[in-house]
Amino acid sequence: MNESLVFNFDSETAIKAVMTTLARHGLYVIRSFDLQSALGAHGGCECPHHGTAQCNCQFVVLLVYGEASLWDGEAAEPVVITTHSRDNRTEARIVHDAATIPDPLLAEEVMTALVEAAIMLPMASSATAEVTADD
Repeated sequence: MNESLVFNFDSETAIKAVMTTLARHGLYVIRSFDLQSALGAHGGCECPHHGTAQCNCQFVVLLVYGEASLWDGEAAEPVVITTHSRDNRTEARIVHDAATIPDPLLAEEVMTALVEAAIMLPMASSATAEVTADD
């Protein structure tokens, strides 16, 4: 099952809302990859979506840990969230990988926080977001 949310916002606005909401739920978030930071050292990376000389799309990977996993001494698997943005559309998706299976309760808590962010962000910005779930 793949859960995803689509925010009709730019990358940084959506990611900030997601990270803030996850933190408010007592979860610890690490931004482990950022495409624009990685491209910073490389000029002229053509965008496959826009055909422009410099890609302005964004792809970010967030690792989300439960509060207990930070203190119990065990190497708990994080929930992995990927976000892909272009223009003013950002899709956030929980990644399910057979090799690394996070705690189902943590994944449920993360999805709850993502839905909350999707609901609250438009209210704060008087814009819209759509919520989708793929089975």
